[in-house]
Amino acid sequence: MAHKIKEIKGRLIYDSRGDKTIEIIVDVDGYVGQAAAPSGKSRGAREAEPFPNSSPETALILLQKEIIPKMKGIDIDSYETVDNLLIDLDGTWNFSQIGGNTALAISVATSIAISKAEGRPLYDYLASMTHTQPILPLPLGNVIGGGKHAGPGAPEIQEILVIPKNPKTISDAIAANIKVHKLVGKFLEEKITNYPLGRGDEGAYAPPINVEAALEIVYKAAKMVEDELGVKMGVGIDVAGTNIYNTRSERYELASVGLYLDTEEYLQYLEELANKYEIIYIEDPFKEDDYESFRKLSKALPKTYICGDDLVVTRSELIAKAASMEAIKAAIIKPNQVGTLTLTWEAVKTGKKYNLLLIASHRSGETTDHYLPHIAVGFGCKVIKAGIIGGERISKANELIRMNEEVREIQRLNAG
Repeated sequence: MAHKIKEIKGRLIYDSRGDKTIEIIVDVDGYVGQAAAPSGKSRGAREAEPFPNSSPETALILLQKEIIPKMKGIDIDSYETVDNLLIDLDGTWNFSQIGGNTALAISVATSIAISKAEGRPLYDYLASMTHTQPILPLPLGNVIGGGKHAGPGAPEIQEILVIPKNPKTISDAIAANIKVHKLVGKFLEEKITNYPLGRGDEGAYAPPINVEAALEIVYKAAKMVEDELGVKMGVGIDVAGTNIYNTRSERYELASVGLYLDTEEYLQYLEELANKYEIIYIEDPFKEDDYESFRKLSKALPKTYICGDDLVVTRSELIAKAASMEAIKAAIIKPNQVGTLTLTWEAVKTGKKYNLLLIASHRSGETTDHYLPHIAVGFGCKVIKAGIIGGERISKANELIRMNEEVREIQRLNAG
């Protein structure tokens, strides 16, 4: 179906960290779509550049001077038409000229406007474009945070997560994650004197405890919720391995537990943690270019989803490389890592080719937009990683609950 872009506007708004990002409004056939792009703090080296020269202000100027004049009034068949034009306008592999956040916000806002023009929800429009059967994803949520998302004193591992494996409904799944989060807060109050339940960037607690103490608390809470609600709960970790690897000593440093390990020792340590705490998901266990160590860990832990984020940065060719080496069993899908929905779908399609578990993911600097669940459902990602608590995180959970009124089936996770 042919459509026409009647108007494009942009403005600077703030994300959940109080940093500036860009919001785009696109009018297609008189129907308006609006979308803002998130930003990550722990970023892979091969991600799209969020803003030219790291400047949201420059991105807005370029939007007004370079992009809008070339896009306003054009006829489009789908978001792909817009995405391809954005790639041509930029001319670089990583959107360093116009900014990946600008490109993504235009791509998503255009898709929202088209879906409105066609009288259907965004997920349904995306599903029709990708020939995907809509199914609700399982929510993977961050309970205790560390690393770059929390700051000094918190665990070195960036995220300790939980995921419901067999919920009957999406509401049951979300309730289980929230219950774990609340229980963990209670346990932290009991364990740490005068702890004010401080939180990091993604709404997870950021306590002054070591990695293993944090895992112990989350594991205990997950088991209690499992018994109380009858929903099987899995524990996961996002290590962000690049951030704990010391390039000078060539060791992985976990000072909170007094460990300074070479790669082989560190691999064995991760195996021990996985077995002790029944960890079913490990994201970015090693530094982002160490495909071989990813492969070894995947072989050593056949029941655990070893997931690439910084390793693959939502790029189809990197996902294919990692999957063909059997380095990963799962891949993070972050649309703003590549800058358009078209490139995001290419990554998803490649992941499906290799039968990977695909996880549509938020960023640490989020907005209250709730298009991520629509991307997850429309592109067929079986898991969504969008936090648990906090307005910008709960907006995604609430949208999944609304979507449940139309999409009844929910995924199940068979692991561990």
